[in-house]
Amino acid sequence: MNNKYIPALRFSWLTQFYDFLLRVTFPERKIKTALIRQCAFRGNEHVLDFGTGTATLPVMIKRRYPSIAVIGIDVDKDILEIAERKIRIERELHIELMNYNGFNIPFPDNFVDTVVSSLVFHHLSTQQKRQSLREIYRILKPGGELHIADFGKPRNFFTSVAFGIFRRFDGEENTRINVYGLLKYMIEAAGFTYVEEKEYFNTLFGTIRLIRAVKNEQFPYPGYSTV
Repeated sequence: MNNKYIPALRFSWLTQFYDFLLRVTFPERKIKTALIRQCAFRGNEHVLDFGTGTATLPVMIKRRYPSIAVIGIDVDKDILEIAERKIRIERELHIELMNYNGFNIPFPDNFVDTVVSSLVFHHLSTQQKRQSLREIYRILKPGGELHIADFGKPRNFFTSVAFGIFRRFDGEENTRINVYGLLKYMIEAAGFTYVEEKEYFNTLFGTIRLIRAVKNEQFPYPGYSTV
């Protein structure tokens, strides 16, 4: 597998401005609040944030559910340094951050209750998407849930044009699955059941869709699902 990755804003020199630029151009908080609400946490889960970036999502989760154990992983060491500074400012929030190789998630099988991921999958090649979903399925406990917020099939002409422009930055191949609304089918192919789009947000860059999926309790290994 090709472990090359696209930095959060395409170019490494822009990483330091990630939080500011997202805040002024994108309804990040609104989308991530909806994603957390979709997770319907009880408050005692073990949660992985896949592609944590600057750790905005883990911080939001911990503020609302202090007893949840949250780990954030990312392939980008530079953005994890920003995340670490952000978490140090919070002081009372314990969030573990890990750098990983973009191929194997460094956890054993059936390890976490929930995996969340926000604005990550459109950065990945088709091959990387498949590998990442297989790994996420592996580390989820049977009955565990995957919750994704990412670009999907545009809802109207404006978002179609906007995402068409945006795709030039993140790559035509990387975003092909997203623009045709095929991510949920790729999730099903990884073994997940009850895959559904729950909510959407039209933005300046395209349509963001929220997806929920469940690791089958009866068939806890990829390829065994009858769906």
